[in-house]
Amino acid sequence: MKVQIWAAFAALLLSGVASAAPTDFAALTVDASHPLGALKPLRGVNGVPDLSFVDVSQLTGGRSRPRDVSAGYLDARINLVRTHDSLGVGDIDPNAGPLPPLHGPGAVGSQSSDALVIFPNLAADPEDPKSYNFGPTDRLLGGIAAIHADVIFRLGRGGGTTAEPPTDLAKYGEIIRHIVLHYDKGWASGFHERVKYWEVWNEPDLDHIFWRGTPEQYDALYAVAAHAVKVADARALVGGPTIAVVNAPSPYREGFLDYARSHRLPLDFFSWHYYSVDSNDPQDFVRISREMRRLLDQHGYTATRSVLDEWNYGLGDARTATPAHLAAFVASSIIYMQDAPIDQEALYRADHLFGADGKTPDKTGQALIALGRMGQTNERLAVTGADLNGLAVEAGRSSDGRLVQVLVSNYQIPQADIGPRAGPDVMHVPGLFDLALLPRRTVSYGANRGYALAVKGLRAGGQYVVERYRISDTHDFTLLDRTRQSGPILHIDGDLPPPGIDLIVVRAGG
Repeated sequence: MKVQIWAAFAALLLSGVASAAPTDFAALTVDASHPLGALKPLRGVNGVPDLSFVDVSQLTGGRSRPRDVSAGYLDARINLVRTHDSLGVGDIDPNAGPLPPLHGPGAVGSQSSDALVIFPNLAADPEDPKSYNFGPTDRLLGGIAAIHADVIFRLGRGGGTTAEPPTDLAKYGEIIRHIVLHYDKGWASGFHERVKYWEVWNEPDLDHIFWRGTPEQYDALYAVAAHAVKVADARALVGGPTIAVVNAPSPYREGFLDYARSHRLPLDFFSWHYYSVDSNDPQDFVRISREMRRLLDQHGYTATRSVLDEWNYGLGDARTATPAHLAAFVASSIIYMQDAPIDQEALYRADHLFGADGKTPDKTGQALIALGRMGQTNERLAVTGADLNGLAVEAGRSSDGRLVQVLVSNYQIPQADIGPRAGPDVMHVPGLFDLALLPRRTVSYGANRGYALAVKGLRAGGQYVVERYRISDTHDFTLLDRTRQSGPILHIDGDLPPPGIDLIVVRAGG
């Protein structure tokens, strides 16, 4: 009799009928039978994969640390890289600000940043290939091409500039035109279609950091730059204004869109930035993206892409957060972006997330790798049971239906960041800017200690191997377990308190 009872119990388990999960587990369901469309391939970053040809010792306390992290970018399937903040490489002209001495391999002494920028002497002839110093930027973009990623090329200068905005806009436009010709049309022993997105400047609305001009001067620069890009390559995509102050009307937001519309300027993408200052809420990016989409549509730019190409956790708050907490924040944010009007995103930044060799990822790097693995199952599947407070879930299957993956990110907003602020919803940086913040949400957490996942819609009687990989305070993207179940429904329970990320891989056969 005991043998019969145990046999029946074993058969029940193997049939995929699970025992009751704890009441504080979220009940998740994935339907593997009906894809909803494609998962958006949101795998963009700031920070180029290879700067090993630049000596960064002045930035690392005297320790020379060449950085080629291409291996990590490939593992994470990074598909978009923004060139901003590459130590001067990729800048058009010198910013004339205080930058550390930089030099390349074999150089004698130190070079100024002028040796890294593309057009070091604004008095030179823009028609003459000898006026251009393409070498460093060629290498920078070559590193991006090697990982098969698209490029957002930031046209302008790096931070800390003491230089005034370009004064001879006609000449600056000619310089931009020739840069586009070099990288997209082969001019001056150049390349073909190496850059997809051309972005005009960075954060002009943050006074005295990247831009020392007026909004009107930026508008005029954008008009010249956009024209230059399109004349050089009609298929290239051009955009801006890369604003940082996104939560309030401004001359760089509505004013820029009014100007662009009235002058019939091309605006293939509208780029904006946000850091979740003292809210650390992954829904912030969703909320802002809806407002950006509304503004674009209101101004007639219904086909313009909305590009969030700088974002992350709340600036200084990251210093006190645990690595697993930051990783879960990034994973939950990107999962939520699947249902937001965000066409591209680029985390700021990723070149420090994979170790100096690109092969030793920290926990956020591991999260990006887990998100990259979802590219193997890019037919999106319906998920029920997740929430909008941090427990984010995405699921996909391969085109042949033999592989299903589910990514569960369990993030919890710090208690100190929940509910209204004591003061106004503004971040004040004396002498520089006031940054309008989103009002903080009031949320509460209940069933979020783990998940009870049901994967349905599989082949009846089909055999499946289930693997679970975890990122948490105690796990570095490690294999938790490997089990076998039979379809049509699989039951997988996971004790996953926040912060934690599980990648669940279901393979047919095996």
